[in-house]
Amino acid sequence: MKAVIFHGIRDLRLEEVAEPKPGPREAKIRVKYCGICGSDLHEYQHGLFPQSSFGHEACGEIVEVGHEVKGFEAGDRVIAVQKGAYAEYLACPQERMIKKPGKMSWERAAVVEPLSGAAYAIEKGGVQPSDTVLVAGAGPVGLMILLGLKAIGVEKIFMTDISERRRKKAEELGASLVLNPLAEKIPVRIKELSAGRGVDVAVEAVGIEASLKDCLASVRYQGKVIVQGIFTDRVPVHMLGFVTRETTMIGTNSANLPLAMSWIESKGIQPELIITRIIPLEQTSAEGFEVLTKKEKEEIKILVAP
Repeated sequence: MKAVIFHGIRDLRLEEVAEPKPGPREAKIRVKYCGICGSDLHEYQHGLFPQSSFGHEACGEIVEVGHEVKGFEAGDRVIAVQKGAYAEYLACPQERMIKKPGKMSWERAAVVEPLSGAAYAIEKGGVQPSDTVLVAGAGPVGLMILLGLKAIGVEKIFMTDISERRRKKAEELGASLVLNPLAEKIPVRIKELSAGRGVDVAVEAVGIEASLKDCLASVRYQGKVIVQGIFTDRVPVHMLGFVTRETTMIGTNSANLPLAMSWIESKGIQPELIITRIIPLEQTSAEGFEVLTKKEKEEIKILVAP
């Protein structure tokens, strides 16, 4: 089978490899789509992380199951959260799969996993419908947070991004106001919009120093900062303000698939609206990862179709 193999920083190669054989509690899946995740992009640019999950936003059809697998069989269409999915076939443990509802499109199935990351972050952060929220970053992570906030009933959601296309997408998906951090000072603007109080919750969805500092400076006294962006550089934080304003900051890096699915089924959330391009496996590097590393962020979510 064909698979995209990570060989080093900015070095992905399409190779012929053996098809995986499912273990006793695994299923072999013919991959329909694998989304390019922000964590994958960071690894592409900086090297694999410990316990790397490179290529994990998958969906497809089961073609074979191990003899101990229960509840799944060949022919089932599933959403799978398992690394190695930039390939024609994937072996996935049964506990890392859920069945795709029959009426759900493959495109929607491909982005349930990133929506589930937003679900986990919002739930762990204890965000309430009455909160005012700032989301720094309108890429895939931030836009999924936006959809999740809309799902739980948050009405006032401010967002930031330097990309005009991403700002427009945030507006289309229901953000109250979308700001350009290159054009104005975000904390100052947020204070103006909140009568000097600041937002209840700020979500860092980029993974850079500037957006984290915007979040920390934009929350109210005893406010909360949720960090979901992936940082590859050290960030200096002015701890005096952090302490005197009694800010709570938490990191989130997991998923809640059942909650994401409930949002889709009962709240009408459409995470596939962030998809901007679908590419074949052969173009994973040149038309996928390289495009997403460009300073001009024209694409938002790219799916690879093996």
